[in-house]
This record gives sequence, C-alpha cells and structure tokens, in this order.
Amino acid sequence: MRGMLSLAVITFKEGIRNRSLFGIALLALFLFGLNITVAGFFMRDIGKVTVDINLSALNFAGLLLIFFVGINLMAKDIDRKTIHLVLSKPLSRSQYICGKYFGIQFFITASLMLLMVFSCLTVALLLQLYPNYFDGFSWGIFFVATFFIFVKLWLLSAVVIFFSSLTSSSLITLIFSLATYVAGVTIEEVVFYLKTELAAQERIISESLKSFIEVISWVVPNFAAFDFTMEAAHGLAINTDRLMVSFGYGVLYSAILLLLASLIFSRREFN
Repeated sequence: MRGMLSLAVITFKEGIRNRSLFGIALLALFLFGLNITVAGFFMRDIGKVTVDINLSALNFAGLLLIFFVGINLMAKDIDRKTIHLVLSKPLSRSQYICGKYFGIQFFITASLMLLMVFSCLTVALLLQLYPNYFDGFSWGIFFVATFFIFVKLWLLSAVVIFFSSLTSSSLITLIFSLATYVAGVTIEEVVFYLKTELAAQERIISESLKSFIEVISWVVPNFAAFDFTMEAAHGLAINTDRLMVSFGYGVLYSAILLLLASLIFSRREFN
C-alpha cells in the first residue's frame, strides 16, 4: 500500500511539473474572462450562458489535461524503460496500475479545483452585476454539476489506464481513449433516436447495425450520464436517485476497467 501511494505522489508531481498544464490553465482562464466580456451581449440569458460557459470550460480543461498530460504520465515509464526499475521494487503490477490511476486522479482533481475557484469568482461577479438575470440559479446545483464533471474525468482516466495497459504507444492510447469518449457522449442520443417512431418509419438503418449499436451502448461508458449542465443553467431540480445511480455507475465502471487493466498488465512482457 505504501508503494502504491508513493507512486501516486510521484505521478502527481510529474503532472504538476508538465509544461502543458500552464497552457491549459491559461486557456481556461481566458474562457472565464471571455465569459465576463461577452455576458452583456446575451442580456436575458446571462445567467444560463454564464453557467454553461463555466461548466463547459471546466470540462474542456479536464479533457485536455487527461489527453495531453494524463496519457503521457502513464506512457512515460514504458517509453523510457523505467518500468523495469519501478517493478523491481516491492510493488505488484496491480499496485502499479492503481498507483498510476490515483496519481492521475489527484493531478486532475487538484488542477480543476484551482480552476473551479476562478469559475466561481466569475459566476459570483456576474451574479452581482446582473442579479435580475439569474432567476432560478442555485449554487447547490452548480456544485453538483461540477462534481459530476470530476466523476466523468475520473472514469475517463480509468479508460486511459485500460488502453495504456494494452499498448505501449501513447498515440494509440490517445486515439482509442478519444474515440471512446466521443462514442460515450453521443451513444445515448443515437440509441434514443433508434427507438423513435421516425427512425422506424424511415428504415434507413439495418437491423444488424441497430443490434451492433445496442451492444456498443452497453460496452462503451455513457459519459452523458454525468452531464448536468442543463439543470445547472436552468436551475432545475435534480432527482437524488439519478445522482446516486450516476455516481455508482461511474465508480463501478472505473473499478471494472482498473481490474481489467491490472489483469492485462500483469501478463504483459516488457523488452
């Protein structure tokens, strides 16, 4: 356990020292500043646009952190052949996988927590400037939506770890992780469309393709389940059961991916 925690701390420090972090942070801060600048153009929708832009900026920054920093944190040991030195320590391969995962998770969480402070300051400033246009806004719902951005990114980190256990190429890991995310974001809408009467009447999709998409919907993680941007922007109440199911789904799916990654990684041979 101590070795796993030490590896997580080392991974976290490597992520903090990565130069890409500063570029991503500046981009997110630019989006927050842009929100303040352009908010006046929307008037009646200032509250909705402010919340939408802030949550989208946090989500986008998190994706960049995972795809441009997180993947390299996992692939670096294999590329530089330091994996042999790490595994020569009293550390099992399963502990290595978990240590890397928690290190990436700590790095993503700490980075976004800092950006979240600036996001809240942006919302608070516009709330003071245009209080009449924030009817229905709730800090509680805003923080819930933000929390589930973290949950989504934790799950995506598990996806990255899984694909990294299959291949030594960071490029292949990036391609498959990105494809999984895109599919996971859109698969819910695709399945919903296939179940509508319009799709049944047009018959533009074969039954075999429908079956394939149905299978994919069960295999690919449903990242849309963690999107509460609309509820936060419109101040809509969120059902507690939905929150529990979404959180449980994210934790369970992440655990399964880490288990599979550990099994695969334990059987890999490194030259």
